[in-house]
Amino acid sequence: METTVFLEALEKIMSERYSSRLYHIGGYQEAAVCIQSSSNGWIVYNGERGNRYNEVKCDTILKACLEFIRKMTHRVEDISAMEKELLLLVTKVA
Repeated sequence: METTVFLEALEKIMSERYSSRLYHIGGYQEAAVCIQSSSNGWIVYNGERGNRYNEVKCDTILKACLEFIRKMTHRVEDISAMEKELLLLVTKVA
C-alpha cells in the first residue's frame, strides 16, 4: 500500500480534531508533533526550539502513524477511535 494513502488518512483524522499548528506531516514544525520519512523508515517526534524531542523511529508507515496518534493524545478512548478510523480509511482505498 502506498505511503500517500496513510499520510492522507492521517491528515484527515488530525484535521478533524486538531489545529494544524499542533502537528505537521512531512517534516519539522515548531511546537508540534511531527512525522517524516528517514533513510531507514519514519520518525515521529515533538518539534521544539529547533530540535526534535522524544523521537521514535519506526520501520513502517503504519507504525509511524500509530505512534503519531499516540503522541497527539493520551486518552485511551481517543487513541482507539483514531486508530480504528485510520485502519478503516486505508483499507477503503486498498
